[in-house]
Amino acid sequence: MFGKKSAIRKYKRKLGAELSNRYGGAASYTKAQVDVTVNDLRLNPRYIHYAYIMYCDYQAFDEKDFPEPVDSMNDTISSAMTGGIVATMFFGASYDGDSGGGFGGCGGGGEKPNGTGTNLLLKSS
Repeated sequence: MFGKKSAIRKYKRKLGAELSNRYGGAASYTKAQVDVTVNDLRLNPRYIHYAYIMYCDYQAFDEKDFPEPVDSMNDTISSAMTGGIVATMFFGASYDGDSGGGFGGCGGGGEKPNGTGTNLLLKSS
């Protein structure tokens, strides 16, 4: 679990800033933009599906594209960002998104994001 949480924290700290620098501060980025940027930054690609949840409109993915349920992945992201379950109980932070499906904005090749869809919301319980 340590490797996973470390990768998620690096995605948050390094990947988010670089995506914004490269493609502008969009609500979401394409899968291709995330793939290229993770590779260029030499971040661990083993947990890249968490980066997709964090920075793409994950609703554009099929549920089977992820190795575990999206809600569980959101809990893992929240835990990595807030310092664990104890901090989550005190601060009540969790990552959440709207439900839905279909394919859309996460498959392009380096184009500017269109800004549609919602990727990740920090919400208080």
